[in-house]
Amino acid sequence: MRDERIRSVRSPLHRVIDPLRLQLVLEVSRYGSITRAADACGIGQPTASAHLRTLEAAAGQPLFVRAGRGTKLTDAGRVLADHAATVLSALDSLHYELSAMSGAQAGTLRIATCAEFGNYVLPRVLSAFVEERARVDIRVDVAPSAEVARLVAAGDADLGVAAETRRVDGVVAERLMCDELIGIGPADLLAGGPFALRETTLVVPPPGSSTRALIERMLARTGRPARLVELGSVEAVKRAVAGGLGVAFVSLLAAADELDRGDLQAFAFRGAGPLERWLHVLRLAHRTPTPLDRAFERTLRAVCVPAMRSADGSHTELPLPSAPQP
Repeated sequence: MRDERIRSVRSPLHRVIDPLRLQLVLEVSRYGSITRAADACGIGQPTASAHLRTLEAAAGQPLFVRAGRGTKLTDAGRVLADHAATVLSALDSLHYELSAMSGAQAGTLRIATCAEFGNYVLPRVLSAFVEERARVDIRVDVAPSAEVARLVAAGDADLGVAAETRRVDGVVAERLMCDELIGIGPADLLAGGPFALRETTLVVPPPGSSTRALIERMLARTGRPARLVELGSVEAVKRAVAGGLGVAFVSLLAAADELDRGDLQAFAFRGAGPLERWLHVLRLAHRTPTPLDRAFERTLRAVCVPAMRSADGSHTELPLPSAPQP
């Protein structure tokens, strides 16, 4: 029913308007000659005249009048020429925007990322990516890894970066880089000599994060601390540790600056083993990546320099500051 109503109000012009005919009208207005207008459009004069007669028939009134040896627009023709200029300009803009999108120079990119990557690595990636892409809009959601996977699965993010988490149907994950969890304490942590985990307070992130899951697996091997204090962000964890509340295990990505400045001190518990995890790029399996998606992932991998594991289990670390040894 709706389609029938639309067809009933459409004028005959809907069936005959095309960019070439509109351009002819503008060229006749410019040159005052159908022959010169045809030359400007790269067609013959008889073909141009036939196109213009088709427009006049659809408009239902004269669009052109003879003026000596030339041709002028009538009032109706000038109205058509004004609209023709608007339509052709809109088509040019459409072509420009589509070309920019196909060249990854325009569009909107939606990214979801875990906190460690989003807060400490992603800013460098974005800086490199937007340098020559002034017309690209970017939206970033920072969330626990499980939520990152959910956002990608729901189509609310084009790409995700997350640590190891439960597999989500329809989401594929590819390794990006290896991340290390390190123990951190206040700057004077070891001033009183060695300490035992069971006698100290361990500051941890909330459940749902891959960092918390890795810490829980470690505690299953080493035993529980005297007290767990749960804080909602890695920044809060670092500040609490620097203030003397206890110790924590955080990503080296998150603590590198404080370790370099000496605000925090790194340590390792005997028997804890390496605390490493992979960060992955997540995307929908059935979704074809856009040129913008592909361009961003190229920049992402170029900046991150992914850690590649060899057959003997060794790996090359991301070139970030290393944690000092206790």
